[in-house]
Amino acid sequence: MKILAFCGGASNVDGKHPAPPPRGYHEYFGPPPHFTFHTAVPIEDLERDGISQDIEQIGDTPEDTVRNVLPMDLIYAASKNWEDLDWLNEILETEGPFQAVLGFSHGASVAATLLENETRRAQAQGLPSMFKLGIFFGGVPPYNVVDGGMFLADVDGIKFNLPTLHIIGSADPMVDLSLALYNLCDSNKARIFDHGRGHQLVWKKTVVQDLCKVLREMIHAVM
Repeated sequence: MKILAFCGGASNVDGKHPAPPPRGYHEYFGPPPHFTFHTAVPIEDLERDGISQDIEQIGDTPEDTVRNVLPMDLIYAASKNWEDLDWLNEILETEGPFQAVLGFSHGASVAATLLENETRRAQAQGLPSMFKLGIFFGGVPPYNVVDGGMFLADVDGIKFNLPTLHIIGSADPMVDLSLALYNLCDSNKARIFDHGRGHQLVWKKTVVQDLCKVLREMIHAVM
């Protein structure tokens, strides 16, 4: 299986937009350069605005939390006719086909946005999408590149009918954003893997082994 992967914001040297790390995390992210794929949410401001702090109680539903925490006006302006989409579609054409898309945090939102766009394009042409699987670590809902804004299940319903794996951390202050992405997926095909930690990737050996087992099962089922 060939997987197209996207790193998190401010950690991606392949992005188009300079993105300083969140305040207080410069040592964690290491020396520059730091880039991101999208300018809708200024990554440098995340800690200051409390997005990486006590986010859990902000909304009654994951979708409410997204609306209350993220700057939806900026997301609307930056996502409509997203300037980087053509570049990403070019990657699909020149380096594809890919059977899966994977992303962490901000990269998960980019991955989901590309997945939604590719699925819509394929349906319009009466063709199957090249993607058979979506893998999201600490995910964020996708951007609506046609009408602007962000897809949310309580308004837009189910957007993804393919198998998806959502790796979340129950101690992640941003877990509601991950659940808002999960809610956009077919619950009969979507799986949640909870590593029990915060907004981070998995590295504990036994947890990695368990995650790999789940991922192998899902890959085997679609290939």
